[in-house]
Amino acid sequence: MNAVRVGIVASLLLCVWLAWPKGESSTPPRPLLIKSALKDAKDPIVVLGDSIVRQAQLPRALCKRPVINAGIDGSTTSSGLDGMLKKAIGDKKAALIVVSLGMNDAETADSVESYRKNYTALLTALKTMTSRLALVAITPLEIGKPEVGHRTPQSIDGYNGALPDIAREAGASVIALPPMPAGFTSDGVHLNASGAAIWNKAISDGITGTLCPNG
Repeated sequence: MNAVRVGIVASLLLCVWLAWPKGESSTPPRPLLIKSALKDAKDPIVVLGDSIVRQAQLPRALCKRPVINAGIDGSTTSSGLDGMLKKAIGDKKAALIVVSLGMNDAETADSVESYRKNYTALLTALKTMTSRLALVAITPLEIGKPEVGHRTPQSIDGYNGALPDIAREAGASVIALPPMPAGFTSDGVHLNASGAAIWNKAISDGITGTLCPNG
């Protein structure tokens, strides 16, 4: 997916929410599904991010709180996810918002400084919806596979290197990822079963370590 397509996909998914015909029988856009999942969720844990999040098989609950998958394909740190989530969550507060973004910023070749600026602005907005934030490290690439596109290991490393400072300024924690085995993606970017199992465990451990470290 090239940089133009990433921007188009993210923008369309967020913009069609209000215009979606309520009588449509096909699957509604992700923002509507996220809003529906949050409607009756009390003190939820929201995992916000891109297609890597959207494809994740997260636990239904952790620390006795519902886990809401708020991943939207093509999302970046500047996609307006804060506005989408505010509309979805309304006046409620989340127990924790976990954010996993950067893979599509790398596709658009955003500089580390732009990534830092956009991420900081996003987290500032998200802090009005929760008292706890956690940022997830970006998964590495598998070079030579079809979805890598314009992304480079250097851009991913640069973003990951900036995450501790971004988190510290926002009062957030960082969820690190363990080393991935060879062949952990299906296309160079998206996780296959083995990669997803490692990612899901790291996210679950990071959430419990933040919200209920003593069980």
